[in-house]
Amino acid sequence: MDTKAIVMFVAGVTLLLFIIGIGAWIMTAPLEAGEVEAKRCNEYVRELDMLNKYKWFWTPYHQRMAFNDCLTRNLGDTVQP
Repeated sequence: MDTKAIVMFVAGVTLLLFIIGIGAWIMTAPLEAGEVEAKRCNEYVRELDMLNKYKWFWTPYHQRMAFNDCLTRNLGDTVQP
């Protein structure tokens, strides 16, 4: 392979990984919420942080997903039987 082909291959792989990363970031971005809902869901995520403090898999990704779940499911507003 010549140098130009190697550079093009590396650039293509880098661009592909960059696009995948941007897509994942957009898909997991927190949803828009009102001030009260955001405060409630942030408290919910803090409680989950304390519960999952010693688990290695609890990452900022999981925190964003918990926040989104809180908004979509309206946790705290529903009554558990």
